[in-house]
Amino acid sequence: MQSLRDTTVVITGASSGIGLATARAFARRDANVVLAARRRGLLESAARECEALGGRALAVPTDVTDAAEVRELASAAASAFGGIDVWVNNAGTSMWGPFEEIPLRSQSRLIELNLLGAINGCHAVLPHFFDRGGRGVIINVSSIGGRVPMPFAATYSASKFGLAGFTEALRYELAARSTIRVCGVYPAYVDTPTYLESANYTGRTLRPVPPVVPPEHVAERIVGLARQPRRSARVGAANAVAVPFALAPDTTGGLVGRLAERFLLRSGPAASTTDGGLWETVPVENTVVRGGWGIRERARARRAGAIVLTGLAGATILLFRRARSA
Repeated sequence: MQSLRDTTVVITGASSGIGLATARAFARRDANVVLAARRRGLLESAARECEALGGRALAVPTDVTDAAEVRELASAAASAFGGIDVWVNNAGTSMWGPFEEIPLRSQSRLIELNLLGAINGCHAVLPHFFDRGGRGVIINVSSIGGRVPMPFAATYSASKFGLAGFTEALRYELAARSTIRVCGVYPAYVDTPTYLESANYTGRTLRPVPPVVPPEHVAERIVGLARQPRRSARVGAANAVAVPFALAPDTTGGLVGRLAERFLLRSGPAASTTDGGLWETVPVENTVVRGGWGIRERARARRAGAIVLTGLAGATILLFRRARSA
C-alpha cells in the first residue's frame, strides 16, 4: 500500500498526543481519518484540523474499554467511507508509583485501557477486513515498556508486554489464513501530555524520561507501517536498553530500578496523587500533540539519556565478557 489517498484509517486515542499527530499525518496524505477518543469536543476539533490538512475526517466518541462502542466505531467508519483499510490501536495511558501503594482497582482499569482496548479494536475490525477479502493492516501502539520491564510501572509493563504478545500471536494466526498484516510500534518516552493523563502515585511531578521522542516521529513510523507493513517499528534511542537487559537482565534491571527510584520518588517537585485519565477524561481546552517541554529541555534530556544508555551498555558488555571468560 504505497499511496494513502482515499485510504480509510481508524485511530483510537486520537484527541491528543501520538494519536492526534498520527491523524494529522494521515490527513496530509489525503487519507480518510476516523478519530476515536472519549473527549467529544477535542475530537471534533481534531477532525476539523484534519479536514483542513486535506483529508476527510469523522469524529466518533468512543471508550475503547466498551466493546459495543468499539464495534459501533468500526461500523461508523465502514458506513462513512465504504470500508476500513488501517486500524491503529493507540488509546492508553501510563501509571507510575510503588506497586503496593496503587489500588488494585486502578491497576485493573489500566489493563482494560491498554490491553483490552486494543483487543476490542482488533475484534471489531477483523470482520470488516474479512468481508473485504481478508486484507487490511492493524497497528498496535505498544511501548518500550512492552520490551523492557519498567520498575515503578509494573502494571503498565504488564499491559504493554501483554499487548506485544497479543500482537505477535495475532500476526501469525492471521498470516495463516489471510493477507491481514499486524504490526507493533514500540516508542520510548514521547513528548505528549502524559504528565496530565497518566495515573501518578509517586508523590512527585512526572517528568520526561530521557531521551524524549517527538510524537510526530512516532506518527511517521505508523504511516510507514500502513504503507509497507512489517513486524515492528522501534522509535527512540532508549530502545537500545533492550540489549543490556537481554545480556545481563539482573544487573541491568537492578541498575534501572535504582535509577527509577531516585528519579521518580526522590527528585522533582512534590505532587498530589492522581488517577489521571483512568476513569474520567482530563479537562483540556485545546487539542495538544506535545507535552510542552521546550527545545532546551529536550536537548538536556537527550544528553542525559545518552550518558545513561552508554553506561548501561558499557557495564553490560563488561559483565558479558567476564561471564564468558569465567
